[in-house]
Amino acid sequence: MDEILRDTFRKYIEKAEVYYRTQIAYGFSIAKCTETPYDQHYDENNFYNKKGYREVMENFSREKNYYKDSLIVKHHKMKYSSKMPLWVIVELMSFSNMSKLYSSMYYSEKDAIAHMVGVGRDTLENHLHCLSILRNKCSHAARMYNIDFNPPAKFTTSFLRKHPEIKNNSLFAYTLVLLKRLPDEESKKSLIQTVEKVIDDYRNDIDLELIGFPENYLEIMKNNL
Repeated sequence: MDEILRDTFRKYIEKAEVYYRTQIAYGFSIAKCTETPYDQHYDENNFYNKKGYREVMENFSREKNYYKDSLIVKHHKMKYSSKMPLWVIVELMSFSNMSKLYSSMYYSEKDAIAHMVGVGRDTLENHLHCLSILRNKCSHAARMYNIDFNPPAKFTTSFLRKHPEIKNNSLFAYTLVLLKRLPDEESKKSLIQTVEKVIDDYRNDIDLELIGFPENYLEIMKNNL
């Protein structure tokens, strides 16, 4: 079951990842990268958490080395002294590092990006962090069953009041985060169907409480399309 869930989550996280890379690069560039040569993302003064930004760029320097043979990297190294536009950087950047980049921005840029995707900045920041954690666990064959996730997933007060059975540090909470952050309804419906099949196939072998899935999990998921 763990293996199937990891494969499932990787597939759908990728859809969310491509979407949010685009939104983050676009939202920040429209706000800050407004003067030629449009490389203001290299100026740490354009970020609120300057220490966090420096860590992001240090990590990216190491990540960039993984792609040193890429034509994109070679082109920008030869023509622009390795200064890449933000839309190139986020394509090469790990999802975890991209989440930290968003976290380092000023409220104005966070709000603009969050508004584009229809969610509050604090929730988006938390959900990006959660998805990066889930992605890393899937990539490293970590166990999905009977573990707590950190950070706890952030949901609205009204949602939690309506569903006190949801533990926000559970696999189900992280599944809901992924569902909420998928960019299209077709992907959301497909994720629900896949999760339902996995749960049905292994229902006699697992304790739903140990993955945080309430008995009415399907209803909750369908109501969050």
